Amino acid sequence: MKHKYLLAAFLVGALSQQAQAQTTAWRPFRPGRVYKFLQTPSLATFAQVRTLRVDSAYATASGDSVYTFNRLLRQPSSPGAYLLKSRNNLFGARLRWRPGSSDYYLEANAEPALGGAAQPVVLLMRPRAAVGSSWAASTQPALTATLTSRTAAFSTADSVAVITLSSGQQLAFSRTGGLVQGPQWLTVVAAGTAAPLQWGRYEMPQPGLDVYDPRNLFKMGVGDEIGYTLTLPYLSGPLLCQSGYRLRRITSRLVTADSLMLTYREQDLVTTSTVPGCGGQPGTVLSVVRQGRWAFSLQTGASPQFPFLPLLTGEYRLSPAMGNPGALATGQLYSVDSNSNFCLNDSRVLSFATVYPSAASPGQYVGGIDAQAINQRYTPDLGMGPVFFNDAYQNQQVYYRKGTTLCGSPANFATLLPSRAAQAAAAATLHPNPATEAATLTLAAPTLPGSTLALVDALGRRVWRTELAAGQTAILVPLASQATGLYLVQLLAPSAAPLTWKLNKQ
Repeated sequence: MKHKYLLAAFLVGALSQQAQAQTTAWRPFRPGRVYKFLQTPSLATFAQVRTLRVDSAYATASGDSVYTFNRLLRQPSSPGAYLLKSRNNLFGARLRWRPGSSDYYLEANAEPALGGAAQPVVLLMRPRAAVGSSWAASTQPALTATLTSRTAAFSTADSVAVITLSSGQQLAFSRTGGLVQGPQWLTVVAAGTAAPLQWGRYEMPQPGLDVYDPRNLFKMGVGDEIGYTLTLPYLSGPLLCQSGYRLRRITSRLVTADSLMLTYREQDLVTTSTVPGCGGQPGTVLSVVRQGRWAFSLQTGASPQFPFLPLLTGEYRLSPAMGNPGALATGQLYSVDSNSNFCLNDSRVLSFATVYPSAASPGQYVGGIDAQAINQRYTPDLGMGPVFFNDAYQNQQVYYRKGTTLCGSPANFATLLPSRAAQAAAAATLHPNPATEAATLTLAAPTLPGSTLALVDALGRRVWRTELAAGQTAILVPLASQATGLYLVQLLAPSAAPLTWKLNKQ
């Protein structure tokens, strides 16, 4: 009896999986996946890829299931220097499916201001239909569709159906991967009219965030470090006023079921030039060591420290910048360069930018220049965080060390983020050591107001302490009353990390 029950349960499960596979087979788009397309035909080694997804779903009063594409900013059909918000994505505004049928509708809103159709577009696709069968696919314009072929492709478990419209335009669908090829902006034309650009699938879509997954963009481990050159945005001053270097080092990494967290330390070395018109004191300044923390959702890819993530191509969100409350963060086309073979030039680069409302033309958005040209770039294959970003400076990644892999020259970063022992050695010398009666701490720079010096024994007990006057460069550490053994001399100064030296008492 037990065996019959198990067999029945197995059959029910198998039938359920088969039914689910049948209902999802040939579906043009599925929630929870990132789809990537490029213009076809494309034989170039360098390509620009558009990404999109269906990011919300609802049911109509008649019971149809509707999946909407993410909205975006894009240029009108006549390219200009401005962008407009669009309710349509590359293949329309939404996908509608009638449960229990093989009917899929791609629907686009009317958008004549963007060069789109004056009337809404509804295109009926039947990728499960028999080869050679035809149906009325569109009323505006009036078009008939025919399933002209179905062939094995991509893998032995997959096949591709090609649907040809009476205008000559073609759409292709993969049984497991959805839409393979379609017209830009879901622009369908009457017979005898020039066809619009076609876009073809770049890669098989996978569940999850794909290239936008923080685990792909931030693969750094504890001890890994990244070096950047620093330059000023043009409008911040003369081009050569300031330049420098920044070094970041990862200090912790924690991955949970739904989040990724990293902490880091960073330090800058900035040189101000003597070029006329440059403000500030000429010379080179070493900044204090700063500590930071990054946090990411593994469900959405979002991060409070990186407002651009994980925006797809043309996707946007409000991100006030440069005092402009209407500024938008937006995703760009991501580039693929198959000839890229240098360790700092990844074959895939994700780009993001900030755009601003046009004061002259309401509803239009334009990119910023100079200090307002806020953007970021990431390389998902390399995974060393942003390779370019803006803060007070323009940061360009020129060096990294990941585990035992070294790329670029570390020479310009040698003095940044020294170890505590190296910091202490550079800050002062302790002599004699070992000592019997006393030792002298000689500082490389005068003490700051509020500094103290302490002597700590091997058990961590403070056995001597003195407050230091500002400007001291030599301090006597008395040892006559202390027992023989190892001690630590600690210098505490305001707004600075403690410095420690080992001292042996004989």
